[in-house]
Amino acid sequence: MSMVIKVAHDYNCPWCWIGIKQMERLSEEFGVEFDLCGYELMPEELPWVDASPLPDPPANKPKTPSRMDLAYAASGVEKPPQGVQPKKMRTHNALLATEYAKSVGVGMAFARRLYEGYWLEGLVINEIEVLEELAQGIVPDVDAFVQSVASQEFEAKIVKFDDDAYAAGVFNVPTFFIGGERYAEQPYAVLAEAIRAEQG
Repeated sequence: MSMVIKVAHDYNCPWCWIGIKQMERLSEEFGVEFDLCGYELMPEELPWVDASPLPDPPANKPKTPSRMDLAYAASGVEKPPQGVQPKKMRTHNALLATEYAKSVGVGMAFARRLYEGYWLEGLVINEIEVLEELAQGIVPDVDAFVQSVASQEFEAKIVKFDDDAYAAGVFNVPTFFIGGERYAEQPYAVLAEAIRAEQG
């Protein structure tokens, strides 16, 4: 039986775009499966806060890679196009939809489609109409899928930031649960070594 690894994730997190690519590669290399669990970074009760602009660097300062740049490089993942993704998009419906997809055995396939829709195509994947369209060809009963999302059937499965997520031991997404340990925002090599050790 394949090892199943729980992963805390949310669609609007750039680290999770790296994470879904890591999962695809880890599945191929180690034959493991993943259980994506929705940890909602920006639930309705959390207000959006605009970050303060960074000061301009000195004109003669060489450019240095950001932590995000290093994360892409460390995992061999191509950075998605910038400016395509919808701004200040909440993800509650997308996470509910993923729980329904999991319940009918197509969770990972549907999640990949949502990640691509958001990060590569700029789709507002929290809108039910968009979710319905993206479910075509993946989810067997799209009408039941839409009803599930609209009725919030799987509401209890979604863990919200900050308090509930922190209480569950998740402070960053993605967090991989491997062999009793938590691996948050880790490069591919670290995740691969953890799986290798767990598989013996």
